[in-house]
This record gives sequence, C-alpha cells and structure tokens, in this order.
Amino acid sequence: MPLLDLMTKQAIEVCIYESCLALNSEDWEKFLSFCDKDKFNYRITNYSPEIKKEQCWMERNWQGLKGILDILPKHNTNHSPLTRHITVYQINPTNTTNVYDVVSIFSLYRTELDGLNSHLYSGQTKLFAVGKYIDQIRVDSESFKAEFIDRNVVLETRQIDVGSHIPF
Repeated sequence: MPLLDLMTKQAIEVCIYESCLALNSEDWEKFLSFCDKDKFNYRITNYSPEIKKEQCWMERNWQGLKGILDILPKHNTNHSPLTRHITVYQINPTNTTNVYDVVSIFSLYRTELDGLNSHLYSGQTKLFAVGKYIDQIRVDSESFKAEFIDRNVVLETRQIDVGSHIPF
C-alpha cells in the first residue's frame, strides 16, 4: 500500500474535523460545503443483534440531505446542543485516484437545556450516541481541498431519544 503524503492526510483530517465543528454549531450550509453536490451519499446504519441484520435508518443524496436540513428548524426537536468528539483511525487509498476510505470513531454528547425537570438536569452532559463514520473522501491533488463523496454513519447506539433530528 502506498504511503499517504502528509498534505493529503492533513486535508482529509481538516475536512473531517471542520465538518464536525460545523455540525456541532448547527451550521448546515457549512457542513454541506464539505460534500460533493453531485456524488455525495449519506446513510445512517446499525447492526441489530435482535434480527441479525444491518438496518438503514436513513439514506439521502446531497439534495435530499439539504432538504431535511432546510426544514429542521420547523421540527419539534430537543434543542440541547450536541458535541462530537472524533478521532480519525484509518485513511486508505482506494482504486480510484485521489479517493480515500476513512474510518473515524465518534462519541456524541448532549448538554441538557432548561426543560422538563430542569432543576435536576439543566446543564448536565450525557453520552448521547457512539459509532463510527465510514467516509469516502476525494482530495484535489493541486489545491488539497477534500470533500466527502460518501458517509455511512454506523451507530453502535440503537436507542435515540424522541425529537432528536440532528444529523450525526
């Protein structure tokens, strides 16, 4: 396997980390700016031991995901902020030039806002979900701009609170 050059590795890591900062701040337009408009595909999957099968909770292309994000403010949702902690574990070149398979592990934390039983839970931070991002990222070899062409959010957590519409 060829060695990954430092500029490519850095471009991929910046793409992943900056996109997570955009998600944390609910800057959906910025997050989408890291994604290829024509090729991007986004999935949320998990494995269910009860039925011994992989489940697909959602699958959208760039335009479909943008449509969901555009109407997100109209949803009745839990507005407690989410914070992603992510670590990039693997970056491997694919058979396609300048395209890389990337595996990152994430923990997603939620800090409770005032609400039901606010005297008990307001300000409390809890682990919300864990999983991994399996991404395909293309890097322009001249500008070293990286963008997602595929993201599979593979959740380990299988019970998510009602009203949790924020993308992982």
